[in-house]
Amino acid sequence: MTNSSDSLGRLFDLSGRLVLMAGGAGHLGLPACEALARHGAKIVIADNRLDAAGAGVELLRGKGFQAEAVAMDLAEESSVHEAVEQVRSRHGRLDVAINSTAYTTGKSLEQMTAQEWEAGLRVCLTGAFVFSREAGRVMVELGGGSIIQFGSMYGMVSPDPRAYIPPMGVNPPDYGAAKAGVMQLVRYQAVMWGPKKVRVNAIVPGPFPNGANYKGEEAFLDRLAKKVPMGRVGKSHEVAGAAVFLASDASSFVTGTQIVVDGGWTAW
Repeated sequence: MTNSSDSLGRLFDLSGRLVLMAGGAGHLGLPACEALARHGAKIVIADNRLDAAGAGVELLRGKGFQAEAVAMDLAEESSVHEAVEQVRSRHGRLDVAINSTAYTTGKSLEQMTAQEWEAGLRVCLTGAFVFSREAGRVMVELGGGSIIQFGSMYGMVSPDPRAYIPPMGVNPPDYGAAKAGVMQLVRYQAVMWGPKKVRVNAIVPGPFPNGANYKGEEAFLDRLAKKVPMGRVGKSHEVAGAAVFLASDASSFVTGTQIVVDGGWTAW
C-alpha cells in the first residue's frame, strides 16, 4: 500500500456496506449516520420510535443518501432479533452495527428504586448485549464485520455533583454503571470474535448536551465547559469521525478498545 491520498481515502470508503444504527435518529446518532452515508454506506436506522427513525431517514434521503428504517426496541429481546433478521433477509448482509441508544429514569441515588435501576440497565447494558449478540451472530456467518457501542465518560469517571446543582437534575447512577459494563462487554466480545473477523469497539462521548433540551440552563452548560480542558462542550458532529474510522478499513487492526471523544474531560 502506498501513502498516497487516494490510498488513504480508500481506507475510509464505505461504498456498498450496510450500517444498522440503533438510535440513529438521536442527537449523536444522526450526525454519525450522515457521515457514514457520505462515505458511501447505506444506513438502516433502528428505533422503537418509528416516527423519529422515519424523520431521520427522510433527512438523509433528502441529501441524496440511501437510508431506511426498521422497528427495534432494545428493551425487548425478540424485537432486536426480529429487526436484525429483517435487515439480513432484506439485504443479505450486515457490515456495521452501531448502538447509540440511551435510557435512564433520571432518579437520584437516594430516590432510585431497584426496579428503576434495572430498567436503566435493561436498555443500556442488557440491550447492548442483545444487540451486539444478534449482530455478531450474523457477521460471523457472513464472514466478518464491525460492531460499535456508544459508551460514556460516565462509564469511566463519576459525574461531578458540583456541575449538577439545582435546578439541574442529577446524572443518575444506573447510566454510568451500565456504560461501564458496556466497555467490558466490548473487550469480551472482541476477544471471542476476533478470530472470526468481527471487530468490536466503543466510542466514548464526553459532554455533548443537546442544546434543545437545555434552554435556560446556560449556567449548567458553562459549568460543564469549565471542566473540559478544551474549554467547551462537544458539538454533535464531532463524534462522527470516530464512527467512520471504526466502521471502515482504516481501523482494520483495531478491536477491543474505546475511542474517547471528550475534549480531554477524563484526562484530569
